[in-house]
Amino acid sequence: MRIYTVHELPGAPLDGAGIVLVKEGFSFPAFLLSWVWLLFSRLWIALGLWIGLTAVTSFLAERYLGLEGAMLCSLALQLLLGFEGNDIRRWTLARKGYREIGIAAGASLEEAERRFFERWDRALDVAPVAPLSAPVWPQRPAPAHAPAPRPAHSPAGSSEIFGLFPQAGPKKGS
Repeated sequence: MRIYTVHELPGAPLDGAGIVLVKEGFSFPAFLLSWVWLLFSRLWIALGLWIGLTAVTSFLAERYLGLEGAMLCSLALQLLLGFEGNDIRRWTLARKGYREIGIAAGASLEEAERRFFERWDRALDVAPVAPLSAPVWPQRPAPAHAPAPRPAHSPAGSSEIFGLFPQAGPKKGS
């Protein structure tokens, strides 16, 4: 069972759209893919720091420790990112204004989300659905300088012209 921290963006709608779950523990994608994971997770500051740190470490380690030492330092940096990757995500969320509101557990992310929302005690702030009887095309008021509207000839009773080839009225002789 995995443990997740739950973060909420204050002011977001209460339907769950502003809620993010972040897994606790080691991040294998961060360990294996490093900068690709940072890029995919949109952790821009961490990505810039990661590229700078790996460049400086690789240069200095290869110069002073040799190729084997540089490889060990690179592996150590990968392990560090694997252990701290999810904490970097939490830090970035905190910078964006998210606050930690709870903890959830589950075998997967979906199960943890389901368990969290089952015990979530807030009312859902969902906008009501507009009734189906609302007009599709709202009637526009006639301009003040326009002549009086002609009688309606359409089956719906609308005096507005709609379409590319409007009819001016019933044809005579047909």
